[in-house]
Amino acid sequence: MTALEHDTSTPEDVLNIALRMFSTKGFSDAKLEAIAKHSGMSKRMIHYHFGDKKGLYRRCLETAVQRLRPSPEEMQLQSAVPVEGVKKVVQAVFQTYVDNPEAVRMLQMENLHHYGKIAEASPLSDQSAITLQLDKLLMLGQDSGAFRPGISAQDVFTLIASLAVFRINSRSTTINLYGIDMMDEDNTEGMARLASDSVLAFLTSNLKAAKATSYLTNPGQREDDSNEKSGDYEISSDLFS
Repeated sequence: MTALEHDTSTPEDVLNIALRMFSTKGFSDAKLEAIAKHSGMSKRMIHYHFGDKKGLYRRCLETAVQRLRPSPEEMQLQSAVPVEGVKKVVQAVFQTYVDNPEAVRMLQMENLHHYGKIAEASPLSDQSAITLQLDKLLMLGQDSGAFRPGISAQDVFTLIASLAVFRINSRSTTINLYGIDMMDEDNTEGMARLASDSVLAFLTSNLKAAKATSYLTNPGQREDDSNEKSGDYEISSDLFS
């Protein structure tokens, strides 16, 4: 029998344990010995499947992103009614965050401590299923006059994810300060409604549209849009000096 045949645990088992440990202890304090013990896979086999500890950490980041991405079926990609379609996407995205709090904490840990330096790395996952569906719905809604222009799929996703992440990462402080547990059943339902209503109000408000096509841009877009942005929302750099 080869060494590969001795371990009964699977790489998925290891990822589940490692993601849980990395999301609570961070990269430095989550030890391979502990991951091996709790997953039932030897350190030697973990190295075989994932390379070194950084390789396992990177796979956990990828897994976290994938778990926070709804399937096309959950978002009902065939929907052609903009308002109902957007509601479905909001519900699907928000629910994935509800179902996967450890994935949220894993990504939050990386954003706080930069163990994997992902800002400079290749993309962890393809997010096109969400953005393409939202883009399609936004175009339908804007063409029909139901949605105001100047809003992109990334704007909408940022709004949904911000509320979904706040619910998880601010639980202790909101309990302490306001006596509100955002992760109990009633408040989870309330936050889901808040996300849906916020997105729809954002899309259908009578706010004056900027000339830009999005609130958010990447560096390449900024040069192209520099002469087209509205000055209505300019913020002085003096505020941050």
